[in-house]
Amino acid sequence: MDIPENKNAPERIARKIVMDCADCDCCRPIMDESCLFFPELYRLYDQEVATGQKITATELRQLVEKCNFCALCPCPNIRADIIRAKTQFIERDGLKFGVRTVENVERIGKLCGALPGLANRLLRSDLAGGMIKEALGIHRDRKLPEFPGESFPAWARKKGLHVKPNTMAGRKVAYFAGCTARYIFPEVARATVEVLQHNGIDVYCPEQKCCGMPSFLEGDRKLTMEFAGHNLNLLADAAQDGCDIVCSCPTCSFMLRHLLAEGAYYSREYQESAGSDPKFIKVPAKPKPGEAPERKMEAFDKTIFKNIMKDEGYFSSLDPMKRVAVAEKIFDVGEFLLRMHKAGELRTDFGSVEGQAVYFPPCHQREQEFGQPHMELIALVPGLKLDAIRGNLYCCGLAGVMGFKRDFHEASIELGSRLILKIRGMNPEIIVTDCLSCRLQFNQLLPQKVLHPVEILREAYKVGAQGARLAAHG
Repeated sequence: MDIPENKNAPERIARKIVMDCADCDCCRPIMDESCLFFPELYRLYDQEVATGQKITATELRQLVEKCNFCALCPCPNIRADIIRAKTQFIERDGLKFGVRTVENVERIGKLCGALPGLANRLLRSDLAGGMIKEALGIHRDRKLPEFPGESFPAWARKKGLHVKPNTMAGRKVAYFAGCTARYIFPEVARATVEVLQHNGIDVYCPEQKCCGMPSFLEGDRKLTMEFAGHNLNLLADAAQDGCDIVCSCPTCSFMLRHLLAEGAYYSREYQESAGSDPKFIKVPAKPKPGEAPERKMEAFDKTIFKNIMKDEGYFSSLDPMKRVAVAEKIFDVGEFLLRMHKAGELRTDFGSVEGQAVYFPPCHQREQEFGQPHMELIALVPGLKLDAIRGNLYCCGLAGVMGFKRDFHEASIELGSRLILKIRGMNPEIIVTDCLSCRLQFNQLLPQKVLHPVEILREAYKVGAQGARLAAHG
């Protein structure tokens, strides 16, 4: 099959990516062991140079499918082009039934959560579970998660957390839990709520939808925009009511704070609100970790940057002022709690939690460049011996729903192998990570217990409270 002449054809976009990266070449050494996409790109390019035979359309399609959008590579424009190619492949060729099913994690969670006992028995069965995996294109060796007896949304409604706080004084947050915490690991979402409430925060859990990353990654633009539009209106409304927006999933915060807002500061609406003039584009200076997003403004000459600084990305059809309003109110829960601690507002009545733990900072957390707040917070807990995986090029390899697909499973295991070997060498009792996709991969490949940092903080608060009660009655 020849590459179409249409310059917007996905094959031509993929071809442009190959040539742009080959011309730069900087990712050849740095991504060699932590990425599936770039080694394949350079292999195809080197083969073309050596043989004179052009990379085929099929090879280009298979190439973009290898990107799991970990965001570790240095060029956001390349990542954007990969997603653009994926999206146009799907718009032209359609999406397989299995992928369309597994990409909607929220729908799976609701269906399986309606009768979790039955769902878990079916999925554990070699016969029924094998048939389900086969029908959905899930690899036979991929462990499927257990669905809990009660989802987080059900628990939150019982607690009245679906109702907006009406307090005028004090801090209040809208909690965006993410699909995996809502329907697979609700103990993480409950721990987040309890830690926030222990610190006097009013918590509101709105009727959110998936952040959109799974469908975004699969090239399903229609579903991604449906999710994004719903969440944007919901969270912008909460921000207007004075809520900070807290995420316990770094992929959700990456999507809502960075991808959704990309280009919004360059929009006509924002530029008018910022008081820009005909000569300059004004945007917030990139803050240091711990700083508010709009402390300082930077000005860029329009004659030089007007063709670069434009709001024309994936989400540009959505209200740019709402995208900015939400992005500027988003916090990772560790980031939020550490700010409280540095302001002297965080309760530190922690009891001792014993154990040898290793912390893995996931890809989408590192990409947001707010440091490693969970390391500083867990260091406040007495008794716990904590080490961390150091280095920016480790990835668990799961890539959300991608790791469940039959064609990606073995590549997923290969991609995560360096990290798994590193953890095995450290031999911890507990693995700590704030990414629940990583948690699923660790549950697949390692025997240790895996916890979110907020679960450790909640346990430390509980132990501290028990000690205080014992002392009071002693």
